[in-house]
Amino acid sequence: MKTPLTEPVVASADGVPIHYQVHGSGTPTLVFVHGWSCDQTYWNLQVEHFASRQQLVTIDLAGHGYSGDQRTSWSIPAFAQDVVAVVESLGLDEAVLVGHSMGGPVVLEAACRMPTRVSALVGVDTFPDKWVNFDDGERKQFLEPFATNFVQTTRNWVSRQLFLPTSDPRLVERIAEDMSAAPPAIGLAAMEAIYQWGKKECVQALEQLRPPVFMIQAQRSQNNLQVVSGLASSFQSFQVFLVPEVGHFPMLEDPESFNRFLTQIIEFLANPSL
Repeated sequence: MKTPLTEPVVASADGVPIHYQVHGSGTPTLVFVHGWSCDQTYWNLQVEHFASRQQLVTIDLAGHGYSGDQRTSWSIPAFAQDVVAVVESLGLDEAVLVGHSMGGPVVLEAACRMPTRVSALVGVDTFPDKWVNFDDGERKQFLEPFATNFVQTTRNWVSRQLFLPTSDPRLVERIAEDMSAAPPAIGLAAMEAIYQWGKKECVQALEQLRPPVFMIQAQRSQNNLQVVSGLASSFQSFQVFLVPEVGHFPMLEDPESFNRFLTQIIEFLANPSL
């Protein structure tokens, strides 16, 4: 946990303090949830773009950014309770939850816990094939290097798997440096939580939801677009937007395209008949 800032704090269901920030004004409120070993600053380019006309809420999940790290059980449902705590403390209704990577299942779980407060979900480069198709042996083999040498393994994984060869090397280095600085025990536990969540829970969560679900995916990332397309074909209120020539962080690598797609989603929610 970083040194606390003077920003709003709310207790999650297990008492862990969750830091968040509120930006701008206007409806609907967009609630941004970061991915594994990231924090709320990964949405800065969206805050700059949308805060003049929308209210935005950015959250540090437990064990990330400025939020507390005294959690005994790290899981996707526990992270979801962090989001629920923030949304309920602000008294938000008809919030649009936006979740990147690990934040995708987190916002799904959160929406299932407060369906009357959520008007839509936006997943950002989430639900990769590894989450769906890994068996226990493959999952153990993937996680073991992180347990052995978290810093170097994370740096290698970020630079080699999460970006394209054409990605801006300065951005790659910045993200690799930042994510590898996460507390190893929390990083490993959170990654294990991602892989324990899986496809069955994803589909069950989607089937429970009434709000429309959107995906903004990197067209050439490591994510399995067949999985996403399969989900899209299963739900009438499910739409996919593809960002070309980016890796795992479309909101940072091509903020113009990302923000345009998110604007289209907001406009659709305002006028679904159009």
